[in-house]
Parts: sequence; structure tokens; C-alpha cells
Amino acid sequence: MNNSIKYIVLAITFCLCACEADPDEGLPSFDNTLPLYVQLSSTSNIEADEGDDVPIRIEIPEVIYNDVNVQWEVTGDISASGSVTITEGNLTADAMVSIPDDSQVTGGGSAVFTLTSVDNGLTLGRQNASTSVISTNLTWVDND
Repeated sequence: MNNSIKYIVLAITFCLCACEADPDEGLPSFDNTLPLYVQLSSTSNIEADEGDDVPIRIEIPEVIYNDVNVQWEVTGDISASGSVTITEGNLTADAMVSIPDDSQVTGGGSAVFTLTSVDNGLTLGRQNASTSVISTNLTWVDND
């Protein structure tokens, strides 16, 4: 009889401990209310030579099943603008910036590449995060 009581107390203790556990503990949270965003994939400045076509990688954090159109501009020693499409099901696309081979400029130059707008309800950069990058510096050297 004494062993029976021990097993009953042990079973009741086990059941009480099991009932107190959070069944959702450790599962991913799907209540993220922040909108998806687009950003540059690298935080480092980009260096090139005159005459180069420079790819600048643009990314979204998770796959969505619509094309995402991103507009950009370059200001500084050169000026340019354009758009790039991150195609449905992909996370990245490259914007191509052409650095002119201008023999009149000596020493090279610099400009700033900036994302200017995005469609499909996405935002430029992650909200409330200083680590999200939507612009970067371009520098190039004279290759003569």
C-alpha cells in the first residue's frame, strides 16, 4: 500500500508540472506587425575604377510571391536613377551603376547611392532599426 501511495503522489506531481508548461513556448511568433522592408545587403562603402559597372545588391528579408519594384538614385560627382525588380520568390536583385570613364577628371570621384521608393506595401529600411541601410557611398579612382 505504501508503494501505491508513492506512485499516486508521483503521478499527480507529474501531471501538475506538465499542466503548468506553456504549450507555445519555443514556437516561432507570427504576430510581427512591422511591414516587410527593402534594404541594401551590405553596409560597407563601394569602391570601383572608372569605367566599371558596379552591382549594388538590394534585398528583402523573406520571400514574397509578388514582384517588388525598387527605385534608386545616385547623386554626387555622377547622377543617375533607375529601378530594379526583385522577382517573385527571390530575396535579392542587383542595381547596376555605371561609373563613366572620363579622362577629364583626375583622381576619381564619389557619389551616394540611395533607395528612393518601393512598391507592394514594403518600406525603405526596417522600421526602428538603425542597422538597416538604404544608402551607401560609391568611390572610384582614375584608371589612367
